[in-house]
Formats: sequence, structure tokens, C-alpha cells
Amino acid sequence: MQTNKPGTRYWYQDLRRAVFHNLNEYDPQVLDVDRWIERWAAFRPNVIVLSCGGHIAFYPTKLPHHHRSQFLGDRDLFGEYFRAAKRRGWRVICRVESNWANQEVWRERPEWFERDGAGQPVRNEETSWVLHTCLFSNYHTEQVPAIMREVVSRYDVDGFFTNSWPPTGLPYRCRCEQCLEFAGRSDSQLMERQRDRVLEICDRLSQVASESRPDRVYAVHISGATRAVLNIRQLSKTARLFIADHQGRSGDTPIWNCAQQGRVAHCALNGNPIVLGVGTNGGAWRHTAKSAAETTLWMAQALASGMVPRYTWLGGTPSDLRWLETGRQFFGWIADHQEHFANRRTLTNLAVVYSQRLNHLYSAPAATRGGYDAIASSSPSAPGDPSDFLQGMYYALLEGRFIFDFIHEDDLTPERLKKYSTVLLPNIALLSDENCRALRSYANAGGSLLATFETSLYDESGRPRENFGLADLFQIRRSGSRAGGYFNAAIERPHELLRGFAQTKLLPGGEWRVPLRPTADPILTTVPPYPRGIPELVYAEARSEMPYAGPHSAEPAVVMHEMGASRLVYFPGDIERSAWRSGNSDLSLLLQNAIRWVSRGQSPVTVSGEGMAEIFAWETAPGYAIHILNYNNPNMTRPWIRKGYPLGPQQVRVELPPGVRISRVELLAAGTKPRFRINERVLEFTVPHVDGYEIAALYRS
Repeated sequence: MQTNKPGTRYWYQDLRRAVFHNLNEYDPQVLDVDRWIERWAAFRPNVIVLSCGGHIAFYPTKLPHHHRSQFLGDRDLFGEYFRAAKRRGWRVICRVESNWANQEVWRERPEWFERDGAGQPVRNEETSWVLHTCLFSNYHTEQVPAIMREVVSRYDVDGFFTNSWPPTGLPYRCRCEQCLEFAGRSDSQLMERQRDRVLEICDRLSQVASESRPDRVYAVHISGATRAVLNIRQLSKTARLFIADHQGRSGDTPIWNCAQQGRVAHCALNGNPIVLGVGTNGGAWRHTAKSAAETTLWMAQALASGMVPRYTWLGGTPSDLRWLETGRQFFGWIADHQEHFANRRTLTNLAVVYSQRLNHLYSAPAATRGGYDAIASSSPSAPGDPSDFLQGMYYALLEGRFIFDFIHEDDLTPERLKKYSTVLLPNIALLSDENCRALRSYANAGGSLLATFETSLYDESGRPRENFGLADLFQIRRSGSRAGGYFNAAIERPHELLRGFAQTKLLPGGEWRVPLRPTADPILTTVPPYPRGIPELVYAEARSEMPYAGPHSAEPAVVMHEMGASRLVYFPGDIERSAWRSGNSDLSLLLQNAIRWVSRGQSPVTVSGEGMAEIFAWETAPGYAIHILNYNNPNMTRPWIRKGYPLGPQQVRVELPPGVRISRVELLAAGTKPRFRINERVLEFTVPHVDGYEIAALYRS
């Protein structure tokens, strides 16, 4: 286990700008080091990450079974690059590709490689002569350390990075000799084995890196954002620097996915610095540039969420140079204002619980095909995705302009929870008894909670409970198992929850729900689902399992109550998942209203105005920094953003701590100093417009 020596500040703790050059095997023939150093110099980097060895060696290695670039000849490409970077005063991290090795190595060391069910090596899908190494082989504990030691003997590098390793997703099922005995194990058992092995290797590589220099680090790779399965909270105990190789998005990934990676890293990695990989290439078209607007907003999210942007290019002879100016402008701007990115703490009293166990131990409900009557006989039309719950909650929080943190499920302790006045549990189905006790104590001490769907119905291993683990706290008891069908919610009486719903008596409820026993004086009750495809049958038919009178029932669709200073809300439906999957605005507004009620509408910082935006607020070295990310774009949920659409005026309100005085406010992107007013410790000012990204810097006097 590697830790920072108390009282010592290491170089990597002050990183603000990183660049990354991935070399290809042909580069020793063509790459002009001096020209590249000049290119990177315009970025004013603190550190450069360079391809060095592993799959392909870019230096004259003498290690057996270490494939040297067939185009290297007498050249030492890594050494040239390393020395040129050092002359500029940059730190250098050596990239070692440990996932793959050349098939010539397979002939000599077959025990290093992953095998398929037929006992054959697992080959790269696109490059058949490149084979996948096995996590449990001694390749990672003998060959990789040997490469690191050889590199250190030749070059005084500042750190190491094993690209795209360790894996953070579900475990693969290898059939090599050392893995064969585990072939029949469950995913849960394989995940435990993989976690233990990853922690072992990361700790070993950290020790090797620092053998001759205590400030030389092994940078551990993380990825997957909210979908990560490997417990990254435990990884925080094995390393001092992390690189999130999360370079871009495709498919239906929303633009805020990078900010989510930052939130995950911030809550799980115990304050260790996180460098985020920003991809500049055009996705599958590797040697073309991504749109400038998409790349810039991705970098802005990295910065706003507390990470260090790392700008990446692949290959030594680019034909497309558009990516250069995009990076130069943004990195130069970071360098000019770097004091405002030395974050000390977030300014929020609202937290969202982030669960990794949900990603691999929870069977999420699938999309239903049609109405309630079809559920028993039809097969799911799509597999369930556990991340839909967090994604739906996230979307509602952004729409409502809430400022919030993530809190990792392993950090549900009294010490961690006490920072927040409100905690949200978006279907945190798997909670240990200890977790439940901590949340119960939190509420008894005045903390407020909002939970949804199957929260606490399972223990930490995924075993179902007879009733909710937090049943006493939320004053609920289930009357049946998870039920599918698009149900509605009937409004029974006025409440703050129903703001914005003046002209309706009926609201959407969700696609799935946990049936509850009746409660006194409900605000919303569940209306039985009905077939959606036959117009003549679209009415609330009587059902034996749901006693009702007309379009009403005795089954609550929400349970809300107060307990001393604490407020508690429970939705039995998958309200956030349904809001995300359907895009239904009523479900999102209902959730936002519930968050405002449970939190009493209190926040140290608010930013209000038209448009879709994500807000981060930090205490910094000079004072405070309010980050406004403009997501108001037709390509918000479908890559890529082509251009920005400016937001209009944004009203900022900050509650200052006692004794804090602000001397000036500066908008770092606009380069202006807006007027501000302070009334009884409340500071207010207006940001006239936000193009893509703005930071309001508040200077403490």
C-alpha cells in the first residue's frame, strides 16, 4: 500500500495539465521528437505520458519476451522523447501496455495468456497476432515489474501507467491452467477473485515504482464511470495517482458522462489526484479530429468535477491538425487561471449515494412490452440496466439545478454522512445491516432521506430481505413482490410535492413498483395499470390485488413524513428510471419537487436561469469557484455536439460562512468583473451569458 508521507507535498498533487502521446509501431521510422515537443509546449503541460513498452518496446530493451518495435532499428525513440521533455521541465510518465502481447511471446511463454473455452489464446478482434494476457498469470507480477525496473535503470521517469488496466467491468472467464478451477464459479465469486488480484498487483507495481524514488508513482487506471464494477473505493488504498481513461462518448451516452466520472472518482478515491483522458480523435476514425465543441465541453467537465484534463493523440504523423488549436486554447486558459482549480472542498449539503454493487449483484427490471396484462406471458423487450436509476436521478437533479456530491456506498458512515443535510438513495437496493443502521442514525440526528423502488430490499450480497431494511424509518411495508406495468398516480390531497400540477388529478407513476400496504392520508395513490394498445380498454379495471374506488386505490404511490428535524420520502415506483427511459417531464418534475421538499429547498449555492446546465461549487485557494457547464444543446444525449448555444442570464446566490468577506467576483471565461451585492452574508450577482463553460471566481479578502 502506497501513501503520501505526512507533511510532504509531491509533484503529482499539483498537476493541472497533462498531455498523452500514444505511439504506434511505425513511429520510430517517422516521428520528429523536436517538432512534437514544440507542439506540446503550446499546451504548457505539467506532465507528459509517453508510450514506452509492454506490448511493443519503443526503446532498445534487453529483456527476453519483450517485443521490440520492428521499425526501431538502432533508435531509442522513448529515450529521445523523454530527454527532450525533461529539458522543458516536464514530468514524464511511462506508459506500459500490459493487456496485450505479441503472438511471438505466446510461443515462448504460453502461460502468460488468457485462453478461451477451447484452450486457445484470446486474440484481439481486429489484430489477430495480438493476444490478451491473463490477469492471474505471472506476466503482471514478473514481466511488468521487470519492464519497469529496466526503464528506471535507463531513464529517471516520474511514474508508470499500465494502459487500460486494471479492468473495472464484469470479470472475464479465462480457461488457462491457473483459472480453470474457477470456471464454474458465479460472477460474484469471480468478481471477488478479480478484485483481490487487482489490489495485489496494483500494490506490487506501486512498490516497484517507488523502489529508488519515493515520489515516483504507479498511476492506477480507472474507467467505466457510473457503470464500474470493480470496487474503486478499495483501489484508493493502493495508489496515490489515478488516470481515468474515459476519453469520449458514443451511442446514447449523455454529455454529462464525463462529469459523472469525475463525481465517481471524487467520492471514491479519497482525495487522490485524478487525471482524465480526453480523446481528440474521431472515434472509429482514429486519425481524424473530434468536433471542437464536444472536446472542449468534455475537458470543461473534467475540470469542473475536480479532475485534471489529459489531452491525447495517437500516432506520430497526424494528417488532421484541427485538434491542436482546440487543446492549445483550453489548456492555455487553464494555465492562466490555475489557482482557481486547487479545490479544497465542495459547497453542497446534498449527496446522492453511488452503488457499485448494484452494477453486478442486482437484477434490474427489464423494459415491459405493453401493459400490465402482458407482463406474465411476454418476454422482456430489453435487458434491465441498473445504471438507469442513477442516470434518471442525475437528469432530474440537472433539470432542477441542484448542486450535489456522490457518496460511495462503502462510505455510509456517520462521519461521512454528517456533511450533508439530505441524502438521496436512487434504488440503492443492496444495503448491509450496517448501512441501514448508519442511515437510521443519520435520520435520527436530523438528516433527511429520499429513497425509491427496492432500496434496502436486499443485503450487501444481493440476498432478498422479507421487508425493507429501512421499513421502520420510512414507515412502509411491502404487500407483494416487484410488479410491472405502466401505472398512474391519483392525486388525493394538496401538497408541496404537487407544485406545477394544478390542472390534473392524475400523474404518471412509473413502469415498475413495489406494492405497499395502505398508509394513512396518502398524497398519491396507485392507479392499476391497464392495456395501453387497445383504446377501448384504456381504463382502470378492478383487480383483486388492488382494492380501489374508481381511478383510486388504497396503495400509496409515495410516502412522506417528518421525524423531528428530518424529512423522509419514499417512492415505491421506479420513478427515476422511468423518467430517464421515457423522457416523461411529469416524472422528472415530481422527483424535483420531492427533492426540494425533503431538502427544504436549502443550498449554500444556487444558480438559476433558463437552459440545461450542471453546476459545481468549490472552495479554492483564492476563495470560491462556481462552475457552470452549458448542456443546452440538441446533441446533449446524442454525440457529438457541433456548436454551442449560449445560455442567457444566470442568477448566482452564495451563502457565505461567518467571517468570510469577498473583495471581487470575476468571470474567468468572459474576462469580466460583474457587480455583486451582499446582504446578511448572502452574496448575489448575475452572469450575463454562458457560451460553453463559465467559472465565477470569488476572491476572499
